Amino acid sequence: MKDQVTSIEQSKRLIELGVPAEKANMVWEMDEDCARLKIWNTDKETRRALHNKYPNYYVPAFTVADLLGLLPSVIFIAIRFNPTLEKTGEDGWDFEFGQISEDEEYGFARNKSLIDLLVGRIEWVMSNGYKLNL
Repeated sequence: MKDQVTSIEQSKRLIELGVPAEKANMVWEMDEDCARLKIWNTDKETRRALHNKYPNYYVPAFTVADLLGLLPSVIFIAIRFNPTLEKTGEDGWDFEFGQISEDEEYGFARNKSLIDLLVGRIEWVMSNGYKLNL
């Protein structure tokens, strides 16, 4: 399951970028001994409150579905582009806005880890002035 959710470091980075904690459906519960991954069985308001009050104890864990839901369904670079996500054989994943052309201007990236790929694309979206689905 850990390869299907963001790491603690990735989660903290997304939150620093402005992704709300309540968008995560899982949580890393931290204590002095270890970190446990759990489904976040609370409403969004409670998630926000817990994370804000105890940010070192409740660290959101964003799932693949959470990350896909954050990405815009359309971006405009001269014309309208929808996101494309493709499995590239056994080796990994490709992502681009529009048809896969391997053009970084359109957000192209390739990664073996789907989580790493999606976190990187969220960072790309934000750094290029586009809006997330928040």
